[in-house]
Amino acid sequence: MKNFHRTLRISATVGFILALCCLACTVYAKDDGKDKDRNHGIGYEAHINYPVFEKETILNTQVSDVVRKALEAFNSEFFSAEASAYPQSAAFDIDSGSVYEDATHISFLLTVYQYIGGAAHGTTTLIPITYSKQTKKLLSLEEALQPTKKDWLAALSTEARKQLKDQVQKKTLTSDEDWINRGTEPTQENFEVFKLEKNSVRIIFSQYQVGPYSSGMPEIVVPRSLFK
Repeated sequence: MKNFHRTLRISATVGFILALCCLACTVYAKDDGKDKDRNHGIGYEAHINYPVFEKETILNTQVSDVVRKALEAFNSEFFSAEASAYPQSAAFDIDSGSVYEDATHISFLLTVYQYIGGAAHGTTTLIPITYSKQTKKLLSLEEALQPTKKDWLAALSTEARKQLKDQVQKKTLTSDEDWINRGTEPTQENFEVFKLEKNSVRIIFSQYQVGPYSSGMPEIVVPRSLFK
């Protein structure tokens, strides 16, 4: 794909809110002044990497805005923390995988990892980016596929349950029927993380949605013909 190149864009892209994230650094959590010996500081590190498209400047602006909002939300939580009696660390990372592009769409996923010291582990979430070259807008699954089948959500739910239960039988997924069924109810929210592929769409389920944390973020691949 020659339409884009990867770049690590920190302060230049997202603005001053990212300027402190260019390098690993030590900052101080909020302190009430009563016990300054408790304020030992927190190590803060952020890494951001996402594709930039030479011919799609509007998309670049939209992705930059998505990244900025994600970091602002993380910073809001991080800097509201009370001063700790011991050093803590915080990490914020955004990366992206492969990009699908055809005559009408560009589609990829942003992977966001967040960790604030004291938690047993960090959390990983996915932000779907599917862009229409015609309308210059980011699209939902329904907007991207424009299904003609009225009960497409029910059909997608049925197919998702079949594929996930097959993964359980093959021992590539640890889960149970109730957990899978709850996470694949026929609602748009359950299938909002997706990436277009040639003749198909990849659906990714969030942590804990259809299985325990140890199962990660299970995926299914569904033919586009399911929606027609």
